[in-house]
Amino acid sequence: MRSCLKAMNVSLENKANSAVAAIRSSTKGVAVVVLTLLVLVVFISTHWIDGTTLTTISSKNEQVLSSHPRKPQSKPIILACGNQTTPVCQRSLSPSPSPSAISSVPQSSPSCPDYFRWVHEDLRPWKSTGITEEMVGRARKFATFRLVVLAGRVYVERYRRPFQTRDVFTLWGVLQLVSRYPGRVPDLDLMFNCDDTPVVKLADHRSSQPPPLFRYCKDDRTLDIVFPDWSFWGWAELNIKPWETLANDLKQRNQRVKWRDRKPYAYWKGNPWVSDSRRDLIKCNVSKHHDWKARLYDQNWDREIKQGFRNSNLANQCDHRYKIYIEGRAWSVSQKYILACDSPAFFVKTHFHDFFSRALMPGLHFWPIREDDKCRSIRFAVDWGNEHQQEAQEMGRAGSSFVQEELKMDYVYDYMLHLLTEYAKLLRYEPAVPEKATELCSESMACPATGLVKEFLMESMAKSTHDAEPCAMPPPFDPEALQAVREKKANAVRQVELWQQQAWNIAFKNKAKLVAATIRSSTMGVVVIFLVLLVLVFSTFWIANISDYRMVTSMTPQALKSNISHSAHPPPKPQPKPIALTCGNQTTVPICQRQVSASVVPSRPPTMPQSSASCPGYFRWIYEDLRPWKTTGITREMVESAQKFATFRLVVLDGRVYVEHYGGGFQTRDVFTLWGLLQLANRNPGRIPDLDLMFNCNDTPSVKSADHRSSPPPPLFRYCKDDKTLDIVFPDWSFWGWAEVNIKPWRTLIKELEEGNRRVKWRDREPYAYWKGNPWVSDSRSDLMRCNVSKLHDWNARLYAVNWDSEKRKGYKNSNLASQCKYRYKIFVEGRAWSVSNKYILACDSPALFVRTHFHDFFSRGLMPGLHYWPIREDDKCSSIKFAVDWGNKHQEEAEAMGRVGSSHMKEEVKMEYVYDYMLHLLIEYAQLLRYKPTVPEKATEFCLESVACPATGLVKKLLMESMEKRTGEAKPCRIPPPFNPEELREIMERKANVLKQIESWEEKKANK
Repeated sequence: MRSCLKAMNVSLENKANSAVAAIRSSTKGVAVVVLTLLVLVVFISTHWIDGTTLTTISSKNEQVLSSHPRKPQSKPIILACGNQTTPVCQRSLSPSPSPSAISSVPQSSPSCPDYFRWVHEDLRPWKSTGITEEMVGRARKFATFRLVVLAGRVYVERYRRPFQTRDVFTLWGVLQLVSRYPGRVPDLDLMFNCDDTPVVKLADHRSSQPPPLFRYCKDDRTLDIVFPDWSFWGWAELNIKPWETLANDLKQRNQRVKWRDRKPYAYWKGNPWVSDSRRDLIKCNVSKHHDWKARLYDQNWDREIKQGFRNSNLANQCDHRYKIYIEGRAWSVSQKYILACDSPAFFVKTHFHDFFSRALMPGLHFWPIREDDKCRSIRFAVDWGNEHQQEAQEMGRAGSSFVQEELKMDYVYDYMLHLLTEYAKLLRYEPAVPEKATELCSESMACPATGLVKEFLMESMAKSTHDAEPCAMPPPFDPEALQAVREKKANAVRQVELWQQQAWNIAFKNKAKLVAATIRSSTMGVVVIFLVLLVLVFSTFWIANISDYRMVTSMTPQALKSNISHSAHPPPKPQPKPIALTCGNQTTVPICQRQVSASVVPSRPPTMPQSSASCPGYFRWIYEDLRPWKTTGITREMVESAQKFATFRLVVLDGRVYVEHYGGGFQTRDVFTLWGLLQLANRNPGRIPDLDLMFNCNDTPSVKSADHRSSPPPPLFRYCKDDKTLDIVFPDWSFWGWAEVNIKPWRTLIKELEEGNRRVKWRDREPYAYWKGNPWVSDSRSDLMRCNVSKLHDWNARLYAVNWDSEKRKGYKNSNLASQCKYRYKIFVEGRAWSVSNKYILACDSPALFVRTHFHDFFSRGLMPGLHYWPIREDDKCSSIKFAVDWGNKHQEEAEAMGRVGSSHMKEEVKMEYVYDYMLHLLIEYAQLLRYKPTVPEKATEFCLESVACPATGLVKKLLMESMEKRTGEAKPCRIPPPFNPEELREIMERKANVLKQIESWEEKKANK
């Protein structure tokens, strides 16, 4: 674009020179020259402003367009030490983004793990005031070093020597971040403390702003800002390899020794002399008098160093069924190594947390151990695990999976980047290089290093710049969500402690009975028995009160699941079972005889075992769709008041599906929608709660919010809604196939679209905007057809009307969606309401041009204009399409990237696993609102695979069979993100509106030239 403007300016200057030459002899030449130059200045300035506007997105809109477009290109990072004794930092680094222009990460990136949300909590003390230079200066008395990043270069001012090489490897990690994400780390200025114990006490800063101080851990009484510790890049003094290498070693070791073949004890090895708690733990070791099922070893590091670290290889310490984690002076870096062993981790009550451990859930990722009674608590945990081996194994795998997947180095770097970016936004001054600071770079650190330090620096060095966007930062906690997390953890710990108390009481009573039996023949027997009973009554081992006793129902995994929320303890991993469909030779409609797993108990809010993977952001709209009934709940009367709109009524009872048809459904929409529900039930046996709902299979939403200002609306499910209606949005029928137009199930079609994308590269596609469909279903589509190429106009659009009757007769030869990815741009325009075509259009790797939409389905609310698609004006489609195509053809990298972002969103965020998870979460949240027990309607019939698929014929049967789930689900559902708070919702709406305004202003400027 700039080269075009430059050429235009040169052309204008040449014309000006000609004009000057022509009037040189004139007596008025000077005046004309001056006037001409003034005109040129104004014209060129205006043109330049327009040009820069076209190529730059306003930072007020958080750079939504410019932040998405180009995929980072990986470039090798080379370290050349040469023969210099003191290497000089000469590498050309990309400048930092200015703090005022720091943009949010494109939301098409995978969502970051949930522990990233604590970034907002750590920085909350400065949210309203910002961070001044004076505040940073006050942290100096605690700091090991001061770190400044300026224009992409790293400077350090050291204040004191830390323990061992903690500062070296911490700073090395920052350098790798800067190299990995060139130009992304903002200008910043911070103080860092490399010691264990946090020092910025909350109690000291009730009425003043605390000094911002970075360190490796904190507790609930301190305000230090938590940062990944040095050991992720290696711990040379103890020969602990960088995390990326060591995590892989641990994974391989886990595969060599199966969990059931490991020693059935709890293992710990470390330095017991750094804390009273560790010294107390050593008392639990096996002895002549006691076996607490613990095997504990004192690690003498001086001797280990002399012996070449022969007995301290962490990858060789995964040969016990259980691993103990216990804090030292504060938190300990050993936490991640202990969790990674595929063995349940026993956490002696923790007081400190690092950057990721706040996401760990007792009962799911680890088993809590009492601090004041360690030995018996460990013994109980080992006995429990050996008696419940499948559940214990699952807990071990959950902890291991967390550190292998959620704590891989990609996420460690992304955490650092997000934390530093958010911190830099709070700075209220321009960072400057301190007078005594020195510049740091990979050469200045690695080249002079020797021994294990050099080995680990080189091993952990980033080999190339990162070729993907950072993960998308999840939103902050709202106070309710934060409180819920804390309560969930407390409940899980309390449940385990109650189990232990019950076990000890039973053991004590058994001993008392034994004593009574031995003295029963004694003349003093009655007296002794009476005394024993008194001891039992007043014993400190007895359960404190009767309410606690009632909570202790049984020491089983089921009890833990029922008394705590689902996150507290993992159920057995779902074992996939084949789903068979046998139609036989029945001439009548097949009878549903399959044994279906019962629904979860409707009187208790259903809880699901959930994976640690977070659901895509659009799942949050479930709460918004159900918000009208949040306070009132849903009564039978409300449901039945929706019957006048409904195509069918759906009831799930004890895992069986019943349907009462009312008619009015178009084509086979109801068949494929119900088929999808049956697949959900078979995929997730026993997880769909009892429920009762009304469903409308037509396009246009019908429950108007204006009609229900003073009364709760009837709950009605359908495929789409708009901003003026309250229908509950559900995935549409076409995900399982659309027989009438030969559209295959989404799981099949997305693969074919991917293959079609590979056949024709984007730059080799026809440089026009393409649309093919039925133009007669709406005025907007009819109006679109005017933008087709003609003798008088070429709006850069190629538009085709589809006659489906003709297509059917021809065997659908010209309507294969996978063969329509040969244009650079695809147009989406709504029909009677929303259209199922939005997913096929987005999946083509071509920028989707969305004619202004009024309706949305379940996933499209997660799409962002300028990131996933380009918005087209509804009132001036032709000019708007031409502008978009011209822009894309001039900015091919950005346009190509937009196409990839939209396509990636469909392939990754709307894959069938997530479609089913969305359905499941929506139905569970809906069922929790029901204020009555569902019953089977009098005229309802039972639906099952046989009753739907066996009588079907032709394309309907083919697509039903193709989309049928072949086995029960192997994975747990994703974890639903929290609801929006009002501020977030408003920000999303404003961001979308700002992008639309920005693009419309470009179009107007272009039109006015």
